[in-house]
Amino acid sequence: MKLLFRLVVVSVFLFSSAFVQFLSAQTAPFTTATFRTIREARQQPLGAVLYVAGRVTVANEFGGPSYMQDGTGGIAVFGNPFSRGIALGDSVEVSGPYTEFQATTGVAGSGLGQISSTATSQLSWRIIPAARIIPIAREVALGELVGASGEALEGQFVRVSGVRFSDTTSFRSATNYVVSDGSTTAQVRVSAGINLINQRIPRTALSIVGILGQFRGTYQITPRSASDLGIALSVNPADTVAKARTLDVTTWNLKWFGRPFDNDGVTRLGPADSLLQFRNVIRTLDSIDADVYALQEVSNNALFLRILDSLPRYGAVIAGFAPPQPQFVPQRTAYLFKRSVIDTVRSEMVLTGTQFAAGRFPLRLEFDATVQGVKRRFHTFVIHAKAGSTQRDYDLRTSDARLLYDFLNSNYPTQNVILAGDFNDSPTVSIFQNLPSPYLPFVQDSVRYTVTTTVLAQQGLSSFNSGGMIDNIVVSNELARSVLQGGVQIESPFVYIPGYVNTTTDHFPVTARLLLDRITSVQIPTNTPSTLNLAPNPATALATVRFVPEASGEALLTVHDVLGRAVWSAAIDVRRGEEFTQTLSVESFARGLYVCRVREQNGALQSSVLVVR
Repeated sequence: MKLLFRLVVVSVFLFSSAFVQFLSAQTAPFTTATFRTIREARQQPLGAVLYVAGRVTVANEFGGPSYMQDGTGGIAVFGNPFSRGIALGDSVEVSGPYTEFQATTGVAGSGLGQISSTATSQLSWRIIPAARIIPIAREVALGELVGASGEALEGQFVRVSGVRFSDTTSFRSATNYVVSDGSTTAQVRVSAGINLINQRIPRTALSIVGILGQFRGTYQITPRSASDLGIALSVNPADTVAKARTLDVTTWNLKWFGRPFDNDGVTRLGPADSLLQFRNVIRTLDSIDADVYALQEVSNNALFLRILDSLPRYGAVIAGFAPPQPQFVPQRTAYLFKRSVIDTVRSEMVLTGTQFAAGRFPLRLEFDATVQGVKRRFHTFVIHAKAGSTQRDYDLRTSDARLLYDFLNSNYPTQNVILAGDFNDSPTVSIFQNLPSPYLPFVQDSVRYTVTTTVLAQQGLSSFNSGGMIDNIVVSNELARSVLQGGVQIESPFVYIPGYVNTTTDHFPVTARLLLDRITSVQIPTNTPSTLNLAPNPATALATVRFVPEASGEALLTVHDVLGRAVWSAAIDVRRGEEFTQTLSVESFARGLYVCRVREQNGALQSSVLVVR
């Protein structure tokens, strides 16, 4: 009897100790209803308060919801504190209302059953102090994922074997894929933010492990990571080249950085939590550690400049931008540059006399970069092209791309040029009705330019959460040999930023790495004025020609189109050393590039001007 008494006392002590830990793990006032198995709980009516226990099969891998299961079934649990506070294999108790997510209108039971807070009842939970054990996936046939059997399996951790994907390109974010076992088809959902994104889709039969969910009547298997498909993450050979050896340039759209709402205070623009977005941007910038960032959609200058407090190794340049309508929130482009590598020379907005992207004019940053003792000068242009997928949007992107192409050819024919930004279209084929890419002038002119990101688009990769290789980097021919093989890649911050697409931005950073010792072109300092100048350039109505003659006498001033045809000419009298000025009317000129030449006794000079409307 004494021994039995001691056993009872010890048991009570151990239970009491565990119970103290149990209570300390609670993160919300715990509301208990009648305890049920998960299978029993799923049979309750919507709105009923459930009280269940089980093991966590998904924590925050999807950015919500999470999933748990016991020996009878599985269920989703939606609540950010819950998802962030648990880990795979945790033993948990959860209490809260039974709700349904994304059911077909008027068809109860066609959505995902979950426990979540409502206006009248809150989700509460606590972790039971026990060793973490991740349940083993239940082996099921593909045919079991429909009808009543699918409903019984909803929320559970399952495995299907011997299936093939119908799509054999690359996994995209937040996308559904069809798999088949030869007789039955089903959906696989690749959630936003997991490390499957931009991995090649297997072409052979395989096993898929994941959580079975439901979206408007369709059951979907959602893997948690590449390992759930048995995919070993591909290794980029460029990753073996130390970053200290290369100039790394990254373009990244920050999605209305620092502006969660429009000026009306209601319409959603960027992520809801600007401070969380700020912290995530800091973490991403610090992790990628690029030498130059070409950024888009900076909508809060003050918050953006706080980046420099967190990352003092960087300097910044922000573009000016006047929205086409005063009530519009601006979307500025900007640069961050590593002070130890980059010595800036000047920055300016270009094409300001045009309608480029409704006033989001390209921002040029001229700088000297020094990497391992090798110094080169660069002219980088960041753009944020016209968005949208209508015919008008496509036409505007096409005309703007041509305008930019002509401008670079005219003004930077031999310089080291980098063009980076949100192109809002792919270099291979347009997002609008598969029409030719608006950026064909750059793609087809392989003598002058290399679109480094074309290879990513050809692989079916996406820099945008909704699909499409729309964030791109173009280099001039002077830099083509310097691009590190495998060094053009889409970065993966969604692997270490929970809920990346919802909390940070729907664009993924894109990087190109350059080896400066492979750049052999001779650079002409841009601060040395040309002997023959035309301004403004581009011109719309008038263009002023200025030059300083080397000899006195008569000179011939002519303007030719790109086919060499003279469209204007005049004989002029000049005096040596005295600046000559002539204003030309270009209103009657067709849109395009023109060459202005002045022929003197001792030779000829020429320069170009772009005429726009």
